[in-house]
Amino acid sequence: MINVNSQEAKRYSMNKDPLTGSSNNKVIYEQKGVPVIQNMVYATAELARVSKKVNVVLAQSMDNGFVFSANFDESMINYDQRYQNEQSNSRFFQDHLNNIIQILKINNLLNKKILEIGCGKAYFMNMLLNIGEDVIGIDPAYEGDSMKVIKDSFSNKYAHLGAETIILRHVLEHLAKPFHFIQTIAKANDYLGHIYIEVPTLEWILANNASEDVFYEHCNYFTLETLQQFFTESVGGHFFNNQYIYVIADLGKIKKEIEKREFKTYDIRFQDRITEYRNLVSKHSNLAIWGAGAKGSTFLNLIDKDATKIKCVVDINPKKQDNFIGGTGHPIIKPKDLGNYKIDSIIVMNVNYLNEIKAITDPLGIKLITLRN
Repeated sequence: MINVNSQEAKRYSMNKDPLTGSSNNKVIYEQKGVPVIQNMVYATAELARVSKKVNVVLAQSMDNGFVFSANFDESMINYDQRYQNEQSNSRFFQDHLNNIIQILKINNLLNKKILEIGCGKAYFMNMLLNIGEDVIGIDPAYEGDSMKVIKDSFSNKYAHLGAETIILRHVLEHLAKPFHFIQTIAKANDYLGHIYIEVPTLEWILANNASEDVFYEHCNYFTLETLQQFFTESVGGHFFNNQYIYVIADLGKIKKEIEKREFKTYDIRFQDRITEYRNLVSKHSNLAIWGAGAKGSTFLNLIDKDATKIKCVVDINPKKQDNFIGGTGHPIIKPKDLGNYKIDSIIVMNVNYLNEIKAITDPLGIKLITLRN
């Protein structure tokens, strides 16, 4: 665990648990000097290097065990057109999205009036439309021109939509008051219908000591247990090789408040992992990483702040290519441009995509390195 001095610890402990408003919290980790928004890319290395950095301070509620960012300031977050987090260019991720559709089908959430809140670029929403589902989306950062998407944030003014199934994928981890937001959805929908929620899970992060998965734009760190405590009844599970969790619940089963409960405290060893990463990088030359998402951005800002050890970042998302990583200024390149950088080895940020990456790099004779088995 990174030590937080007593004055800082006292200040952060006064931050409120976002689920209950309680000040009974304990600082468990501080990560210094990472970009405010990890999935933001920049047109030049100079702009990337001067982008704002912050510390991430994780705290755990001593009432219910929930882990959250103690110093999160929602006003610092602005998801504009530089924000690129679309993963659908990957076949593996497309398979994940098809798996979600099967989960929705098994739980009788399809063939109904569907609303996807936080639909992003509307890729998943369009998958549902393509199989004949009645679905609309809502997202203030939507960039397209579909009449099926409302370019706005969800609030009770959209109560008239009256969805039977509400989909909330990778939204709650970004919201300062996640439980309140679910209550707003339930009330706006007259406590009718069902909700599907999907988020990354702290369980995988801790099991893999994944320091690169702690970043500012994620202000909430859910386990299946802490997410299911929103409802009196729900079903849920782990998927995406245990990196994500999902919960399905009847909106009529949402709790009025979160109760105190027994929970486990965490022994955080992220600093040990950061040291391991630095040792790994020091053993290689002509090195790149694969993945310009939040994992890659955080890894670079922790391990190679000055962009002197790692030459570039490879990514298959065209919207990220030919841009630069916030904070460090590493260039983001197309796979076909690897030869220009004379790369010998690539560190893969997410092992889920290893086979896809191997298909590209094996013919080039480039060695792939994973952060974990």
